[in-house]
Amino acid sequence: MRFGWLLAGALLLAACGQKDGSSPGTLAEGAAGDAAVGAEQAVRPPLDYAALSGYDDTWFLSAGWPGEYPPGFAVLDPEVKVPARARPNPTDPQDISCLLPQYANYQIWNGERTAEDDIEYFVATKKVPVTALQDATVEFIGESGKIETLDLKKGDVLTYLRYVGEGFTVMSFNGREFDINEGELADITDITNTALVENLWARVTCLGGKQAWLMFDEVIAEKGIYPSPITGYGESSDIEPSEVDAVREAVATDAYGLDQPTDEVIPPSDE
Repeated sequence: MRFGWLLAGALLLAACGQKDGSSPGTLAEGAAGDAAVGAEQAVRPPLDYAALSGYDDTWFLSAGWPGEYPPGFAVLDPEVKVPARARPNPTDPQDISCLLPQYANYQIWNGERTAEDDIEYFVATKKVPVTALQDATVEFIGESGKIETLDLKKGDVLTYLRYVGEGFTVMSFNGREFDINEGELADITDITNTALVENLWARVTCLGGKQAWLMFDEVIAEKGIYPSPITGYGESSDIEPSEVDAVREAVATDAYGLDQPTDEVIPPSDE
């Protein structure tokens, strides 16, 4: 692992997204996509996240974690036990004590760790209505990867499903999902007033073999857990013992000017 750390936006980019390759659109196969999923995850059959988690249909559930540089967490201390859940739902009790291996780096670009521990990443995003403020025609990326146009009338309501990365989001309108640059909607809708809420989940294998679910906002606050360092786009690996002090120092000094997370973690509705 090379030095010159980027902290992966781990404490900020939880509001930026990496799109599930099974969703419509092709951006995930381009600049913001396949490299972050890794070959190991790409061949896995998709999980039924709704059945697995119990989130209702006011949430959009998709594989992977958000961001051009997705967040992650690394275990720097020995004997780190974190509270975890049997089901990835924030309303469930944290009734599992999960002992994590020292130096493990849980980041979706770390394919070796993902394969070794059979890690699964997914994100639950609260759906948000976006209303057109005027008649307009906007461009979006169609299923074929070609640019298409969408005719909107004042009062039309789109649904914000997930941020992808590099300014792109996953939206739905009239039963169709597509990738679109937020800039296309900034002046003609109320999208700039929307607040994005995401719960980022990782199924990890605890030492001893038990699997459990961790939520990023919770686990990153645990003692001995630090934001994942990233050395370059698409690159990630476990932490070398000789690198521990550098990672700690970078976090302690906020070396890269990263903000602390401000998004509130909202439990799924029971309604």
